[in-house]
Order: sequence, then C-alpha cells, then structure tokens
Amino acid sequence: MDKVTPKDILDSLDAAKNRQQVFKAKESAGKSGSFFFFSFDKRFLVKTMNNAELAVFIDCLPEYVLFLRKNHDSMIARIYGIYTVQMEDITPVHLLLMSNAA
Repeated sequence: MDKVTPKDILDSLDAAKNRQQVFKAKESAGKSGSFFFFSFDKRFLVKTMNNAELAVFIDCLPEYVLFLRKNHDSMIARIYGIYTVQMEDITPVHLLLMSNAA
C-alpha cells in the first residue's frame, strides 16, 4: 500500500537494535492495558492486543483494506501485520505492527 517492504520491517525490528526500546515499553492509557513500543528508528509501532481486539480487527479487515485501496492519502494508520507469539508455559500474545503516524 505504501511501499514498505519486508526488508524495511525486518531492519526496523532487528532484535539487537530494539533491545532498549522493548525495555521502554509502556502501558497504554486506554482501557485495554496494552503495552506498546516504537521501533528504534521510530518507523513502526508494536502494540499488544487482547483476544477481543483481535476478533474486532479480523472482522473489520476487509473494509479496512478496501477503504485504504480507495483512499491512498488517508491518515488512517497502516497496519502491516498481526502476529501471535506463543512460548511454552506462557499465554500467547498478539502483536499488532503498524506505521508510526507521528
């Protein structure tokens, strides 16, 4: 949609470069209590999502994509993916990857 490549995302989210950013993660002021952090280069925002937020997003996804295809100059944040991280003995965590609108 806006010419962000997988390489751009991988470079911005490089674990070694983002170590300090992850430890600076903040809890959002909203009801969800989500945590978020910016990539080291400030291009992307990574935010946790609960199951209800994920369900709403998946339900709205077709309209979201259609809207952005028709409205290239929209100020709506670009979402590049939702990933679920699951490790042994830990509740799975949903992560939303989006553009930094700032």
